Amino acid sequence: MSHPQHKFLDEITQRILAQLKERDIDEDVKFMKFVVHLMVRDMRRGLLQTDLNKPSACNIAAFIDDIVSGYLDKTDTTMANMRMSWIVKMGHGIQLSYVREQYEQQFQQQLKLLIADILQYPESCSKLQLDQLFAKMQVFIVATNHLGCPRNHVLLKLTAMALNSVIGRSDLQNYVLKKKYHRQEYLQRLADTVAGIVIYNNDGPDGDRENVRYVIGDLEMAQSNTNAGFNAALERLKNLCDRCQTAVSDQLQFNCKETQLLYRVPLEQLHRINQFTVTFYMLQRCLTALKRSYEHTAYLVSVETGRYECVVAKINDTLSMRTSIQSELIFPHFVYLSKVWSNLNHYFNHIVELNKLREQLEQQVTKEMTHRAKDTITQIQDLAKRRKDWFECSFFERMDALKKYQTDGNFCSLAKADIKEFCGLTLAVTNGLLLPAKVQRKLCMNVDIKFGFQDETYARIGELWFERFITALRQAIFNSANLALLFKLDDALIEKELQPVPVEPPKTNDFNGQTEMVVTNDLSPSNWINVTWNAWDYHRETIHLAEIRKRQTHDAQTKVTYGQRNAQNQTYNTRQHL
Repeated sequence: MSHPQHKFLDEITQRILAQLKERDIDEDVKFMKFVVHLMVRDMRRGLLQTDLNKPSACNIAAFIDDIVSGYLDKTDTTMANMRMSWIVKMGHGIQLSYVREQYEQQFQQQLKLLIADILQYPESCSKLQLDQLFAKMQVFIVATNHLGCPRNHVLLKLTAMALNSVIGRSDLQNYVLKKKYHRQEYLQRLADTVAGIVIYNNDGPDGDRENVRYVIGDLEMAQSNTNAGFNAALERLKNLCDRCQTAVSDQLQFNCKETQLLYRVPLEQLHRINQFTVTFYMLQRCLTALKRSYEHTAYLVSVETGRYECVVAKINDTLSMRTSIQSELIFPHFVYLSKVWSNLNHYFNHIVELNKLREQLEQQVTKEMTHRAKDTITQIQDLAKRRKDWFECSFFERMDALKKYQTDGNFCSLAKADIKEFCGLTLAVTNGLLLPAKVQRKLCMNVDIKFGFQDETYARIGELWFERFITALRQAIFNSANLALLFKLDDALIEKELQPVPVEPPKTNDFNGQTEMVVTNDLSPSNWINVTWNAWDYHRETIHLAEIRKRQTHDAQTKVTYGQRNAQNQTYNTRQHL
């Protein structure tokens, strides 16, 4: 049995998808479910202020229209946060192992026909067939090891020269005589050897860079561009976040001695700036995760590049001062060189996928959204200039303002979130405004959670009012879809709802019994036994069996009657003592 609200939210999802389909927009059903389940809990745009079990039609219609309009609006910050979170969740390209597996699977699928064509040649091949086989081997070697374009005749000529140095016409005839599974294994080993020779011959500054691919140079260029892209994006986001937070902090004053909050403009106006702060920080954290994965791959590239240089130096030492050398001594080095080349190609593919994810994430924060954030800051600053007096409110009143909202979020889930970067007391008092933290404190000894504060005074207040502070902080985070996405608590928030409700076992069980059916149309002699059409015969038979039951003797009574009970304890005199 599913959660009571699950069916209701699925109906809302279907209505939203229907409206998007009318606009010729096909959206992923799973993503839209994710949006609905998270948006319904938002205290500003959700349905928390109504009864979710019995919502009114007007509230549901307004909720659906808000999601549809936000989906179509490219400057909607909440929908941008949803998309960024979903891209990171579904973007398996961040994992090197996944990229390697997908590229290998796709590549093997493309080479499947070529491999089958090479292996289909019969044992009695003509000269023309052997020439065709030789040409197909060249294409296979170039494509398998990513040496360049298989249509490049210069590259194919270089590959043919290397292939001639490894296998001759007689050896090619012997290759055809091998069994099919042996031929495929030998073909792969041959391709690695020949590719290693081509890579080695084109190594160094004098290599043919126009026809033969040089993955070392590609990686150097890709790393340079990726570093520049990440650094520029993160620097721009840092400036935007600082500008938004400065604009918010200029309109707030915390009187910790009197536990009073002073603000020049209404807090709802400051939340207009805060929603852009959350979006910029959301993109910053997503890009930081991608950069962390890129740095790991860059380290692997440096290690593999060292191996590449090492094996090239080893081949140079082996070939120096020698006119002839046995193939068993030199060919394994070429095979190893091709393996290192293949690993470098995998790392290059991973860097390409990371750049695709970075560009996809940056597209969610458009230039229009950035301009809108700057315009909002200007409007708030102009509004503050027209007010001379400050609004005043106590910390207690602000913390108690969220008591009317209910949340399924667990306090222990905050241990998984990175909340120490922002001031926790500001979050609790202002109901969600983000300001940077300068000190960190662990207020709860039972749970490993570090909270951030602007200074020691803020931390002391959070420690003295720990229960009230934690309650307000939990309500502010879990009742805001943007903050739940920023701190990666969205899965923990909707996990309880997606779990099935336990069903209580019934107090009484129904016994499904079936009355024995009497066959009346089968009059064979074997079925005449115990078959009758008279109900009184059944009554007489029942009384007869009851009488027999009454006359049965019991084992204990019989033993007492014959004096055999406890016979093991009785003694008998022998004949000599009579």
